[in-house]
Amino acid sequence: MVWECQFAQCDPDVANTSRIIYNSQQYLITLYLYAILLCIGKIRLLDIQTMTLEQELAQLGLKDNEIKVYIAALELGEPSVGDIEKQSGLHKQLIYNAASSLQEKELISIHEIRGRKRFSVSNPAALEEHARARLEKTQELVPLLFDRANKKRAADKVRTYRDVKGVQQYYLESIRRQPEKSEVYILGVNSERYFEIFGKDSVAYERFENARIDRNIKLNLLLFGAKEEEIELNKERPNIDLRLLEVTVQGPMDIMIWHDHVGMLFYGDEPYVLDIIGQQTADGFRQYLNVLWNKSKQASA
Repeated sequence: MVWECQFAQCDPDVANTSRIIYNSQQYLITLYLYAILLCIGKIRLLDIQTMTLEQELAQLGLKDNEIKVYIAALELGEPSVGDIEKQSGLHKQLIYNAASSLQEKELISIHEIRGRKRFSVSNPAALEEHARARLEKTQELVPLLFDRANKKRAADKVRTYRDVKGVQQYYLESIRRQPEKSEVYILGVNSERYFEIFGKDSVAYERFENARIDRNIKLNLLLFGAKEEEIELNKERPNIDLRLLEVTVQGPMDIMIWHDHVGMLFYGDEPYVLDIIGQQTADGFRQYLNVLWNKSKQASA
């Protein structure tokens, strides 16, 4: 049985060692789980040697009884409830409860043969979809958590996000918090510096743009760059208004005005964002930027 790593974002060490022929189905599933867990950031490579199959399944959110039933169905092929009872030591009702939960998650199938229920793991790859679904639910929850936290903040608060990963995370958090069908204003030096952090072929750029498009959020870009270069760099980005100021500026900073907070991105060897939370702060910056916006010229091919 041959298996190749299907996850582009996995650590390359895993991808390079995954193209091997294995005879053990359980070992195959073990490697598959490692790939999923690495992709969603649940484990590091150093943890692999110390984790059991049960621990890996627990990392994916399965409960103890679900894990026992899943492994029994995996190892025994198409067991009856009695077969699983013997291997797992679980009472039959607990087995039925766990199997029903696993069936809802599409991790096992339940069918009858000559009037007796049988359990089987027909598609181990369903674990990947289960993991991705949990990740998507977490991502959907993040904006709600931020909204709840912001309601408790009476005064402005300053936060800092450091290095490239931190800046990317800041943008992604901010676009998810931004109300749907709203507008974000960005005063920046030029787009070239931005794309040094968010390469167009990077996962971070894709996630940010997808979230922005899904939420129908418009970007109003006010830049000091050259017209032809700015049009070329931004031509594939939907729902943006690109305007240029006829002033040459070589400053090291961009200003992002979101719905209820303002971020200042400082470029350099280690870029970082200084974020100020507060509705009054955001409204004040928007008023200042509108003055410059009205003096700018729309960039068009």
